[in-house]
Amino acid sequence: MPRRVLVFGPAYLDRVLRVDRPLLPPGLGGPLDLSVGVLPGEGGTNEGLIVLEDPEGGTIEIEAPGGWPERLSPILRLDRPLAPGSGPWRTRARGVSWLDDLGGMGAGYASALGGELVSALGGEDDPISAEIAGMLRAQGIAHHPTRVPGVGADWTLLVSSGPHGDKLPIGFRGCHSRLDAYPGPTGGRRDLLVVASLTNPLASSALRAVDAHVRVFAPTLRNMTDAAFPVSSFAHRFDVLCCNRREWESLADRDEVAGRLPLVSVTDGPDGALIRFRDPEGRTREHREPAFPRAHSPRDTNRAGECFAATLLRTLLDSGWSPGPADPGLVRLAARRASAAAALVLDLERFGFPTPGEIDRAVGRGEVGRGAP
Repeated sequence: MPRRVLVFGPAYLDRVLRVDRPLLPPGLGGPLDLSVGVLPGEGGTNEGLIVLEDPEGGTIEIEAPGGWPERLSPILRLDRPLAPGSGPWRTRARGVSWLDDLGGMGAGYASALGGELVSALGGEDDPISAEIAGMLRAQGIAHHPTRVPGVGADWTLLVSSGPHGDKLPIGFRGCHSRLDAYPGPTGGRRDLLVVASLTNPLASSALRAVDAHVRVFAPTLRNMTDAAFPVSSFAHRFDVLCCNRREWESLADRDEVAGRLPLVSVTDGPDGALIRFRDPEGRTREHREPAFPRAHSPRDTNRAGECFAATLLRTLLDSGWSPGPADPGLVRLAARRASAAAALVLDLERFGFPTPGEIDRAVGRGEVGRGAP
């Protein structure tokens, strides 16, 4: 019987801008894997340049690629530092290409897990909402949209340095910020619920409203640093936490949160991932999974996090895991398959995820990027 999966999280329009070099100057701790927002208002315009300024004076100037849809690109004031504590700095990159694609963690998890998606769209007359809806249909993602009249859809300027490993999503938020409670279906028990990339009050609302055998929370940095509605206040509502290292280290009470959960997955880009779990004897264990071997540099790091987490979850659940203790051998197997899946998705320059067969073949070969797919 097919697994009943429900995902509550955003589907965006991603305007992907690929650049020719790392986004941070040498010595500032790159590559970036950080979601940021834009402060209200524009700081002026620069013809032919996309200028990103953070609160500490760090500045990235990007030469717009050919065909870039904005003739005058605004100076975007980012809402958080890109390299905290580094003070003012300046670097420049050249845009080599751009494209519009489906994005958002909600869409990613729904596609990778074969689940239904609950997300918001703008009003019926909003062209970006219509484009997102068409992209979801084209991907075969069953969608439960909540229309928010009078506002536009969310979209993201996603700056990627491809083989250099940077991923900087810059969010322009509209419809999802207007939601104050979970708006989707609640009838029937789900096998798996994933709540991703939404505010902590919204995440808590969904986790409370939907009955599910396994409940997963996939946060962003803002979730982890929200002092007004901390993750620890609703950690009893989910079973698995999936995040990256920077997000995990930003959670002030992470040891308390981890102590409540059967499983925590923390990805760390080229340094692999850490899985924290309890074994059948009740001991807390940690498994460190290295990044899967590759024959060439990544083409695009977008979607690697949700691909890793989705494959980890599918492997555990396919082997009969329920929230609670996990066999160390099963965790190793799941982490290995998840690492291979993330390596495969690094070669995809458009929205998409590897199949289980492709993942198993990569695990068998022990490497991605050489030989048959």
